[in-house]
Formats: sequence, structure tokens, C-alpha cells
Amino acid sequence: MDKKRKKGKAAIIILSVIIAVAAAAAAVYLFAFGTLTIVSDSAFSQVVPGGTIARLRSEYAMKGIRLRVKGLSDDCFRSRALFSETLGRIRSDYVVLGPLAAAYAVHCELDVSDLLPSSVVLAIHGQEGSMLFDGTLVSDVGSGWMKAASEISRETSTMSQNVGLVYDNDSKGMAEVIISCFPSGHVTEFDKSSAGRLFASTTIDQMNRLGIVIAMCPSVSSFNDFFSSDSSISWVTDYRLALAVPEKNLYGVVVPDLSALLDTAKSVGKGSHTISVLEYRYEKK
Repeated sequence: MDKKRKKGKAAIIILSVIIAVAAAAAAVYLFAFGTLTIVSDSAFSQVVPGGTIARLRSEYAMKGIRLRVKGLSDDCFRSRALFSETLGRIRSDYVVLGPLAAAYAVHCELDVSDLLPSSVVLAIHGQEGSMLFDGTLVSDVGSGWMKAASEISRETSTMSQNVGLVYDNDSKGMAEVIISCFPSGHVTEFDKSSAGRLFASTTIDQMNRLGIVIAMCPSVSSFNDFFSSDSSISWVTDYRLALAVPEKNLYGVVVPDLSALLDTAKSVGKGSHTISVLEYRYEKK
């Protein structure tokens, strides 16, 4: 009995030590770490892969920073007062406004740097309105599409079928970047700007006739029309279009590379109105 009691006491002591260490680690994470808060919205939260946020949390924790995601309700984007009040309650060392939050702040001419005097405020936005933030992250979407096209070109180098490329007037420049990454004649283009209202159905029919199995789409209006009927084509899309693609048809996405957010935020001084580049990355599903 004595041996069993001793073993039981030893087990209890070990368990108590483990719990105490875990509690101490949690306390350090919650109270001693600095914080970086991403201000999101319902759409941005859905299209940024959950795995990306989980990976960032781990990376930032190793650097002594706790990552938070502050989701704004749709009502915040209908009321300047509510939007300002909600942002004003954020307490964080670094605050990064997602694209919609940044655009709304610019639309309302809201000086978010002044609203959050104890935080370094960055925004994912164009250069216009940069004086409203301590730093502005200007998206270089082309960097992600070059990585995606280079990877797809390598993967399909031995295939006899071409890769499809769907685009419209707004993404012609991006289409040229993509085509430059492939051998001549290896991409079949589908340009919506010169097509009729049945563009989606006729494009799918043409792809099927040509045996195309992978298609890339940086941007096109009414993209969901491509999935009104069942298809075996796999798609590489911008992350904002990914929700329209059935899971079985999603081959990869081009997304903002958020891994550099912390280093960029640390390099920005309060009131400096710095302009930085936000590169994009390719994530294969």
C-alpha cells in the first residue's frame, strides 16, 4: 500500500507542476507579451486561410508577441461613429487594418493614428490616405501571381494540355505577368472583355474540348457563374474569389503574405506615415 500511495503522491506532484508551468506560461502570454491586432471584417476573415492565422500566432509567440484578430460587424461600416468608437477601444502595441477597414477609414477621412495614440497603426491600402495611418502596406499582388505561375509552369511542364487563363479588363496587366512565366504557347487565354454574356459557359465548354485541367484566374466579374454546373477543372484564384470555388475544384490561392507584418510594424515609427510593400504568396491546396 505504501508504494502505491507514494506513486500516487508522485503523480499528483508531477501533475501539479505541469499545471503550474502551463498556468505561468499562459500568464506570460496574456500579460507580458506585446500585442499585434489585425482589424478584420466578415469577408476578410472568411477568405484568409485559418491555417495562416494559426501559423502567424505560433511565429509571433516565439518573438514575444500575441496576435489578436478583431472582427468588425457589418454595422461598423454603415456608421462612422460606431466604426470610430469600436476602433478606439482597441488596446494593442501594433494595429493592422484589413483592406475594408482601411478603405472605410479613408472614405471617412478618419485619422486612425490619432485615434489610437498608443498604437503603431498600419493599413492594407493604396497610397491615397496614407497620412491617416502610421504606415501603409501597398499590395503587390503581382508578386504572388508570379510565384503561382512559376510553380504551375513547373508542375505542368510535362503535360500536353495547356493551362487556362481567365481574365477581364481589370486584370489584363496581371495576365501578361502570368503568361511571361510560361513557355510560349503553353497558356490558352480567355478574355472576358471581348466576350458576350455567356462567357462562363462557353469558356468551360472550350476548356473541356481542349482538355484543360488547370485554370488560373486573377480577377473576373461574375466568377461564380463558372460553377453553375459540375466541372473537373481545377482553379488557382485570388483569395477573394476562392469562396466561389467548390472545395474539390480549388487547386491553389494567391494570398497576402502576412508573415512580414510584425517586422514591418516594428520598423514603423509613430506618425512617420511610412509606405511599405505587402507581397503576396501562392498557397497550394
